[in-house]
Amino acid sequence: MRVARVLVSMALAGVLLVGCGGQGDGATWSPGASEPAASAGNGIEDLTPEKILAKATDALEKAGSFQFKGEMADNDDLMSVDLKVDGDDVMGTIDNAGSKIHLLLVGGQPYFKANASFWKETAGPEGTGLARLIGDRWVKVAPDDKDFADIFKIADPYELLKPDGKIVKGEATTIDAGPAVVLIDKDDESRLYVATTGEPYPLLIKGPDDEGELVISGFGASFPEIEKPAESDVLDFSEFTSEA
Repeated sequence: MRVARVLVSMALAGVLLVGCGGQGDGATWSPGASEPAASAGNGIEDLTPEKILAKATDALEKAGSFQFKGEMADNDDLMSVDLKVDGDDVMGTIDNAGSKIHLLLVGGQPYFKANASFWKETAGPEGTGLARLIGDRWVKVAPDDKDFADIFKIADPYELLKPDGKIVKGEATTIDAGPAVVLIDKDDESRLYVATTGEPYPLLIKGPDDEGELVISGFGASFPEIEKPAESDVLDFSEFTSEA
């Protein structure tokens, strides 16, 4: 599933901003022990893989809000992810071996802030100065900045669940969140588990070799913490680049 690739891009947002480059590999959520599932209550278990994926994507979009949280593999490290989505707004953090970035998208306006370790890792010798200049403020990014526009596409259910290759249907099972049917992306062997009772929500994505974990939950939840920061807590990126 494409989610791992997009999340790594999020973690490297600062690299994009300072003109460097990088890449990573990802994985997603491990459900723990499983057992044969009870009969499916919403009927999707009998559908084709493509129709199951379509219904799961539609259900997530109709929910309006959700959260995904857990860990994923980035080379030899585990990257912690905690992101909340409420319509077109997004808020959350990514921590890669102590290098942390906070992301915020409110009313179409993207912001980010990062700790000193992040700036040191992504900006090299200039990182310490950048960290001191910015402090604990949010960096305001132009809404038409393509790098950030692409990063925040993770808020779109159709991008979040889009497979990299052909999908096939696996066996029904029961995970911590309940009965589910699994869809397997044959390109990277990642797996998407979709609820077979109630709404056909996507419950988790499990990556190759069971490395890392990502769980999707909070369907339709309210996230009042996703709000525009105070102007005193914001540094406009255009001013930041001219000073740096």
